[in-house]
Amino acid sequence: MHRLTRGLLALMLCLCFDTAHADAFFKLVGYQCDRKADRLVLTYDAVANGAGQRMLAAKTDQQWDPWSLVHAAGESQIGSMTTVQRTCALSDGLYAIELGPVPGNMNTEGRCGAWMSAWAEVRRGTRIIYPHADFESGVGCFYADGMITTRVEIAPRRNRHRVTRHPAEELLSDTSDMR
Repeated sequence: MHRLTRGLLALMLCLCFDTAHADAFFKLVGYQCDRKADRLVLTYDAVANGAGQRMLAAKTDQQWDPWSLVHAAGESQIGSMTTVQRTCALSDGLYAIELGPVPGNMNTEGRCGAWMSAWAEVRRGTRIIYPHADFESGVGCFYADGMITTRVEIAPRRNRHRVTRHPAEELLSDTSDMR
């Protein structure tokens, strides 16, 4: 009887606790310059696990993995960061686009060292059209709260930008099809 109880207890423990796994989040920062529609769209896509791997494999020439914009200094330190600089010609002038990484920690083995986000800024001449802003607001490396900006549409004929935001928890779930 004692052997049967131990066996049942072991079976119950196996059934009660699913195997633990960590989600892997993949991100792309980019832009779309649509001269026909006379608009510039900043893009930020964040997807978990397999869908994220597929997203990275299908990235365009106007998209970057934020991790590709950091350069190591030793085994666990980020030494420098690259800023992507591009332009987009719309009906009212030339827009200068800057995109860059936002590491969670310059020590990749430290707290939040595996977390990475991105920022963007847009200017037309000396005028700031879209100020330097992180795509992830209040999110951090635990993804518990906060909002993620996925699109910022800038058009000369509009007074305000169209901004699309999603709750981080909703966007980064493995089953989310939002981007």
